[in-house]
Amino acid sequence: MNVIEKKDLNNAVERVLHVKGNYTGGILEMTLVIDAGLPREYVASMAADIASTLRAHSEVFRNVRLNLLLFKSDWELENKVIPFSFLQMGSCFEDYRQVLGERSLDALTAALKLFHARSKLILVLSRERFSIRDEEAVAQNMKPFLGKKSLFLFMDDAEHKWRRGSEL
Repeated sequence: MNVIEKKDLNNAVERVLHVKGNYTGGILEMTLVIDAGLPREYVASMAADIASTLRAHSEVFRNVRLNLLLFKSDWELENKVIPFSFLQMGSCFEDYRQVLGERSLDALTAALKLFHARSKLILVLSRERFSIRDEEAVAQNMKPFLGKKSLFLFMDDAEHKWRRGSEL
C-alpha cells in the first residue's frame, strides 16, 4: 500500500470507530474477512500492510481481538482467532490455499451478522465485488449496525478506496 492508501485506510477506520455507539474503549474486537479467491502473496502483503498501518496510527490497535474469516465459498467459511501481530508476520497464512469460485454477499453478510456482530470493525478484502442473489436479504443483514462497521476493499478497484458496507 502506498502512503495515500494508508491514509485512506486510517481515515475510513476512524470513521467506523467513531460511529455513535460503536467503539467506546477497551480491547477492540475486529474481523478481517479474506476472500479465498485472492492469491496468497497479495493476502499476506495486504494483511501485513493493514496491521502495520493501523498499529502505527493508534494505540487502540496495540491490543486487538482479531477474528480472521476465510471466505472459501457460500457454504465454507473458516474462522480463526489470532493475535494481531500474526498478520504482520504472515504466519497465519502458511496453510492458505487459493479457492476459485463465485461467492455471494448474501452468505457473507448472513455469517457476519450471526457470528461477528460483536466486532466493532470489519475489514473485507476481496478479488471483485460479490454477487448478490437477494438484495432485500443483504439489506436486512446490513441493518442496523453491520453496514456502519464494515469496510470493503476490492482488488480490481483502480482507486483502491475503502468502501463502507452501507455504500455497497
